[in-house]
Amino acid sequence: MKLFNSKNKKTLKTLTQVFILIVLFALLTTTSQQIEAKYALKKDLSFNNITSYSSVTEEVLKSLEKPVKVYALFTPGEEDYNLITLLERYAAKSPYFSFSIENLAENPALIHSVSDSLYDGAVTSDCLIVHSESNNRTRIIDAKDYVSQSFDPATGSFVVDGATYESSLTQAIAYVSGDELPTIYMLKGHGEIGSDASLTLIDFLKRNNYAVKELDLLKNTVIPEDGLLMILSPLKDLSNAELTSIKNYAEKGGSLFITTDYNNPHNMKNFNALLRYYGVEILPGIVSANIDDRASYYENPLYLMPYMQESEITSTLISLAQDRLIFAGARAFITQDSSGSLQISPLLVSGKAHISNINDDGTLDLDNYQDKDAKSYTLAVLSNRASETGMRSKAFISGNSSAFIDEWLYANSYSSEFLLSTIQSIYRETPSKIQIKPKTAFRKPMEFNSTALPTIIIALPPVIIASVGFVILIKRRNL
Repeated sequence: MKLFNSKNKKTLKTLTQVFILIVLFALLTTTSQQIEAKYALKKDLSFNNITSYSSVTEEVLKSLEKPVKVYALFTPGEEDYNLITLLERYAAKSPYFSFSIENLAENPALIHSVSDSLYDGAVTSDCLIVHSESNNRTRIIDAKDYVSQSFDPATGSFVVDGATYESSLTQAIAYVSGDELPTIYMLKGHGEIGSDASLTLIDFLKRNNYAVKELDLLKNTVIPEDGLLMILSPLKDLSNAELTSIKNYAEKGGSLFITTDYNNPHNMKNFNALLRYYGVEILPGIVSANIDDRASYYENPLYLMPYMQESEITSTLISLAQDRLIFAGARAFITQDSSGSLQISPLLVSGKAHISNINDDGTLDLDNYQDKDAKSYTLAVLSNRASETGMRSKAFISGNSSAFIDEWLYANSYSSEFLLSTIQSIYRETPSKIQIKPKTAFRKPMEFNSTALPTIIIALPPVIIASVGFVILIKRRNL
């Protein structure tokens, strides 16, 4: 009986020790995971350090004084773990930054609770919603924001050359947490291109830390002096009162970004008066490139590739060879000669082209010209007008809107670079810009200057195996 009790005690002691060890290991594992999550101790083993952040981001996170919440939306099974790891590192750095992983299908009301009214259409099942409740400000980041592109002349297309997880996320945090942002007002009430059709434009402006608001001059007759007024291809004329409001805004140094398309009315009295105020008149019809001038259009003579002219807006773009634009249908302008109070600079001109009329049934008359009549037309201008008080008002006027609102054109031309350069030139308020260099997107392939080394590497394993096998075979034969 003593032997039985002794064995039982020994067994019980062993089981107790095993149980204690299991509990200790479980506690150690859980504690380690919590410490790793809190302090982001996970080693970044990616070849391009894509889940690490720079000193610029560290300063942005340290400066946070208001909570910023990120809702990471993923399709189940398609989570981006590099992005999740980066979010964990951000959360570990600042107590004001947090994130949660959400499924839009399970929580569809999330969009309306955190996304502003101009931006709901940008939310997808795979994106980040960066939100500041205290500022009531939101930014949406999706797959296109995670890469940078450059134009490859050899292939004639844009190729991915960098990963921008950190840059896009840090920019979004700075945008939603900032106190005051330069504001761009989009005029409404005249059939202009609205927020739904210009999501690409709004997205781009927000990614560059501009606030975007709609402005109805019938409700608010005063245009804020510290904003930029954007008029996107109106279909109805301005009223006399609205024209007066815009001119008063310009007299105080306000600037405008105006587009008008070939299929918009060309006889709107007050809208044309506004353009003449800046020394510009519309040429009715659509500009069609000379079919033999292949360098001046893309696939179709109506898809113009205008030539940039040297100016304060375009000089940097030209020097960086970022001058490829596509105008999918454009109207042209006649401009006044510059005078003391009015300085006009052509920004974009066509190659050899013609003005094709629009028939009464809406079709285009493309056959009513001869090659000898082809000439270059002005497609976009920068007008700088001085008021009687000495204030100067700048206006960018373009005969095409698609270059600024079409997502495909953003991806296949330098529309975004041209747009940003234009706004920075005509708008005196400039948001702070965070510069973070993109990470290398792809691992550089192994390259050899000659074929000798790869041939040796490929041939060596079978030669070694054959040699060892031959030695073993000889030994066996001698036994």
